[in-house]
Amino acid sequence: MKKSIVYLSILIVSISSCNYSSHKKQEAVIYHKDGLSFNLPKYWKVKKDRPIDGIPDSRFISISDEEPFSKDSYLIITAIDSVSVEETMQNLIAQSRTSYNKRKIEFGMLNEPKEIVIGRQNALRADFETRVINNRNKGSFTLFNLNGKTFSFISSVNVKDKKENCSVVDSVIKSLHLK
Repeated sequence: MKKSIVYLSILIVSISSCNYSSHKKQEAVIYHKDGLSFNLPKYWKVKKDRPIDGIPDSRFISISDEEPFSKDSYLIITAIDSVSVEETMQNLIAQSRTSYNKRKIEFGMLNEPKEIVIGRQNALRADFETRVINNRNKGSFTLFNLNGKTFSFISSVNVKDKKENCSVVDSVIKSLHLK
């Protein structure tokens, strides 16, 4: 009986230690520059934050996942003076088709743009897929207007990590603050 209790205790400790990491909240790092701030997961790093050439009061922010052994995951945020999110979405899709085609990368839309709510933000989102030989990536375009600006979030990640990357995009949008 005593041995059974010891084995049961070891089993419970083993199970709870295995589940501990899956319930751990991922550490966030706050990024802020020029009146804009948002949270990023620990290993995600801002690579560029600059104005968009030829567009006044605009911004281009490039972010990538630098976690060891992570696959090609990125997020691009742009901010321009407010325009139609529907027209901007159609332009992004057309530009992406052209850009990927020039680089001999298959590009396809997975769904029609649809309205969603992320936190308190109404947004328009459409998902896409790219493929080069055996490498498949999934991504999304997410657009919304906030404080006189149109924000676009373009993300892409290896198809196996799509769900996790989508939650990264949504958490960045939820934490977005303008001053």
